[in-house]
Amino acid sequence: MVTSVLPRLRLPAGPVSGRWSAGIGDAVAGLTRAPAPLSNVLRLLNHVGSLGISADAVEFDGDTVDWADVKSVETHSLVGYLLSDALDAQIGKLPLPRFPGRGLLLDLASDAVLTALVAAAGGTVGGLLDVRIPAEVNYRGMIRNRTLSAGVLATLLMADPAVRDALIATAQAHGVPVRRADDDAIDAAERRVRRWKDR
Repeated sequence: MVTSVLPRLRLPAGPVSGRWSAGIGDAVAGLTRAPAPLSNVLRLLNHVGSLGISADAVEFDGDTVDWADVKSVETHSLVGYLLSDALDAQIGKLPLPRFPGRGLLLDLASDAVLTALVAAAGGTVGGLLDVRIPAEVNYRGMIRNRTLSAGVLATLLMADPAVRDALIATAQAHGVPVRRADDDAIDAAERRVRRWKDR
């Protein structure tokens, strides 16, 4: 579904000058053609999944940060981020019951899948592991520095090179440094595979 919608959402090269967004709330509001007050309510569904880029701000899952407050943008491996941090961010947004050890269980499952992927990497999978997306936005909060993290839909949208390039170009146009994340999930999986092979 996402890949069939992407051609209509294609961004031009370079920084975003107006506003571009794609999200669950935007899609539902667009499909229903509801009056403005109802459309605004439907757009609250963007908190479940969305990506927005404008000349003024960046938005992941309905949470917006002004470019003036952004300190840096960190890139992650698309596959690694999707199977770890994006999943964590998405589950945190959903109204699901919490149970003891939920985070640990998710971490163990994603670590196992990523380690198996890296160990078997080659061909198509190997190329996918090299795709990097600007998934974390570090910014100044009211009291301390904070991080805005992409959820699953925003991560999938950034699989399109035009979308991720536009976000990076817009960040750089505002003087925001874009750098490789220190805690990339694929890097950690590669270290686990090396330790396993050494044994």
